[in-house]
Amino acid sequence: MGESAETAISEQRVSFPSAGRPPVSLEGMLARQATAGAADGRLAAALLCHPQPAASSMDDPLIRLLARDLAVAGLLTLRFNFRGVGASEGQQTDGRLEPLDIAGGVEYLLTQPEVNPDKLCLIGHAFGAFMALTYAAHDPRVKVVVAVSPPIFRVTPDLGRFAQPKLFVTGEYDEVSPRHKLEPWLEQLPNCGLRVVSGARHLLRDAEPAASAAIVKFVTRWATTPGV
Repeated sequence: MGESAETAISEQRVSFPSAGRPPVSLEGMLARQATAGAADGRLAAALLCHPQPAASSMDDPLIRLLARDLAVAGLLTLRFNFRGVGASEGQQTDGRLEPLDIAGGVEYLLTQPEVNPDKLCLIGHAFGAFMALTYAAHDPRVKVVVAVSPPIFRVTPDLGRFAQPKLFVTGEYDEVSPRHKLEPWLEQLPNCGLRVVSGARHLLRDAEPAASAAIVKFVTRWATTPGV
C-alpha cells in the first residue's frame, strides 16, 4: 500500500525535545495528507521508532514506507531519530534513556491540533519495537502498539503485559525474532496478535510492502473503530 496518484503526502522536518532533564533536541519527519482540510481533533496519529541506533535511523526503509502508507490512509505520522542518531542531540544509551525520546515524540504529536488524543498508536521496528513495548506500559495515552521483530534476547518477564491491543510482526526467517520463540511469549500476553511475513528475515528487507500492508490494515481498522 503506497502513495497513490490521488493522495499526495506532505512531509515536514521538525524538531522537538525529549522528556527528562536536561532534554535533548530530536529530529523527526511529520507526514500527513497534503490535501487534508481542517480536522481538529479527528485524526489518529502514529509515532514510529526505528531499529538499532548504531546502524539505523528514521530512514529505515520499513519506517519510511509505513509513515507514508499510514499518512495515505489518513493518519498523522511522526518518524524520528533516537538520541545520538542523525541530527538528534545526545548520546545513544542502548535503551536506558531512549524511552524519554518516545515520551517527547508522544508529547509533540499530542500538540498537533488535528490529532485525536484518544487515537495514538506506537509502532517500533526491532530495537524500536522493544522501546515501544517498554514505553507503552507506562503511558495509557498510547492505545495500540505494533511491535515489528522485537529482539527476543531483550525480552523481560513483564514486557508487553499491558492491556492495550498489540500486533506483533516477524519475518518467516527472522533470525533475531523467530516465530518459534515469539509464540510462547505471546501466549502469555493479553490482547495480542501475530503476523508472519513470508520469506522475510529480521529487518524485512525487500518485504517492506507486505509488512506495511499488514500493519496499515490493522492500524486503520483500529483508527476507524469508535471507542477502541
